[in-house]
Amino acid sequence: MSAIDDTVVADVVDLAAQRVEAATGLTFAGMRRRQFDAALERMAAALSLPGAAACASWLLAGPWDDARNALCARFLTVGETYFLREPRAFDVVCDQARALLARGAARPLRIWSAGCCTGEEPYSIALALRRGVPQLPPERVDILATDLNDAFLDIARAGIYRRWSFRRADPAGLAAFFRPLGDGRYKVDASLRAQVRFARLNLAGDAYPSAATGTLAQDVIFCRNVLMYFGPAQAAHVIARLRDCLVDGGCLVVNASEASTRLFPGFTPVFLEDAVFFRKDAPLAPAPVSVAPAVVPLAATSAPAPRAEPLPATSPSAPVPAGAAAMARVHALAQGGGREEALQCLRRAVEAEALSAPLQQRAALFALEHGDPALARHCVRRLLYLEPDNAFGHYLWALIEDTAGRRPRTRSLLRDCRRLAGADAELLDAAGAWLERLS
Repeated sequence: MSAIDDTVVADVVDLAAQRVEAATGLTFAGMRRRQFDAALERMAAALSLPGAAACASWLLAGPWDDARNALCARFLTVGETYFLREPRAFDVVCDQARALLARGAARPLRIWSAGCCTGEEPYSIALALRRGVPQLPPERVDILATDLNDAFLDIARAGIYRRWSFRRADPAGLAAFFRPLGDGRYKVDASLRAQVRFARLNLAGDAYPSAATGTLAQDVIFCRNVLMYFGPAQAAHVIARLRDCLVDGGCLVVNASEASTRLFPGFTPVFLEDAVFFRKDAPLAPAPVSVAPAVVPLAATSAPAPRAEPLPATSPSAPVPAGAAAMARVHALAQGGGREEALQCLRRAVEAEALSAPLQQRAALFALEHGDPALARHCVRRLLYLEPDNAFGHYLWALIEDTAGRRPRTRSLLRDCRRLAGADAELLDAAGAWLERLS
């Protein structure tokens, strides 16, 4: 193929990416562009087209329709979910339910799973309420579950799942809600399925907030692992619409890597160990949830503090121009004995520079050393979202998991750290020595 042909193909693919973003909101700029190029090849095979360029041309030809939408939803989004994922998020739902009951309100509790994938999340919401707030009758719970992908919604409506969907929960322990089919699959109980209403909805569209789509006056909205598909402008637009869908005091639950407070004006963030939510029109100081913290202060645990493992000297690597002053302020506050003030300053810094991987790395290390594993986890997740192959990020995550007593996960992260460390001898040695002690 000539250089001119290569240029034409690149232009066609660029135009296709722009059209997909305009129609669905899914963006493939920067590092995600390779994902789009690879997906075009798979889409071409599904359409029996000769290659990515032909598929790009097909996406550009004629009006946008359900066939194009379905194909993009199938190949450009990831169907990765499971039951009771990040369980602290479901405590938020139970807290809202208890508050509704305490107020004596007669209306139903309304929850929306926006980007519900194959249905494990909305069914987990119903299940958590049955177990955590049994005094709330099921008929007083309205759960809306939407997704862009019709194939995902078909699976969700059927309510039949394999063992892999229960990888963090034993289906035997959920026998009241799942019926084994005898072939390694489990079916959601009919009464639980009756609580969830599934519908197709494109968050990049204008179908919400609206009474017609049932998206108004929500108490809790789950929108986890969805915002990462959008560019900053589209994400801000979606968040503003979701805020309009919430009642005052309602909660928007997102993934930790998506939780840059710059995108959430009019919300107050609350960071839990394995969940982040934003409360609409909450007080400036985050109100405590009613459940006990999942991670107690390091000083009160029997697990070794992070410093029990040697931190390689290579830890904070490149300079952080935009965050250097903030980190200097954080360290100065800590040295002066103001631990809580230092951590508050750190929280503001990591949100102000949410896309700075070096700053997130330094912040995670500082939080670990000063007894705030929830903040450390938040920063490490964001670091690995920005730099998935960051070896030291995996080392820091291993420290967090070890502090929580999750040794199998610790070993797995250390092996990943060694695999990614390359020629960093000090990091290789530190991770290797730690693995030997854990074996």
